[in-house]
Amino acid sequence: MPAARRTKRIVFGLAAVLMLVVAASMLYGVKKKRDLESSATASAADATARLREAASGKADAARLQAHAEAVARHIETLRREDLSQDRVLAEAAELYLTDVQAILRNHAAAARARAAGLASRQALAGHIGAADARGTGWIQQALALKERAERDNFDYRTAMSALATLYSSHHESQDKLRAVAPATPLIEEALRQRLHQQAKDAQQQAAAEIERIRQMVLPR
Repeated sequence: MPAARRTKRIVFGLAAVLMLVVAASMLYGVKKKRDLESSATASAADATARLREAASGKADAARLQAHAEAVARHIETLRREDLSQDRVLAEAAELYLTDVQAILRNHAAAARARAAGLASRQALAGHIGAADARGTGWIQQALALKERAERDNFDYRTAMSALATLYSSHHESQDKLRAVAPATPLIEEALRQRLHQQAKDAQQQAAAEIERIRQMVLPR
């Protein structure tokens, strides 16, 4: 075979290999981009569903905590994707997931603190009501119960204050995700505003309860 023909075949062969490599690279890029889009949108949709349940008030503290942990796992899964395929989407999705995780975490903290606050107030009322049981150590126990009731209700107020702040700014992460993934389900604006107001109202009620406990005069 003449040298010129052999060289031409080698060149054509190398060109064919190069084309295959380029095609494979493009297909791989398309797949990784689809993987990222699927992970981002599916995770955001699941996070929204968990947020809706938290907003319904039907989930207890343990379930709310489990929701927050599930969203944290979504964030870790998203970070393992090839974020360079669509960095704008990746950043918007992570911001949204982080926002929802914080809301769920504070819902869980509020549920725990609310239950603890109710229990400590009941314990204080029961102790004060046991007038015939007063004796050595009664006032010390009453003071300890009063301090605990104040602390538990302060924790509840703190959690509701954080929730009010988070719900107030939640539309920001929603807007960024909606701009790049408009089909992703998100909570409605009316619901977000209602949840924000509910958190503010609960915060104010908790503050009033704390003040009532602080002003309580214990019988001697």
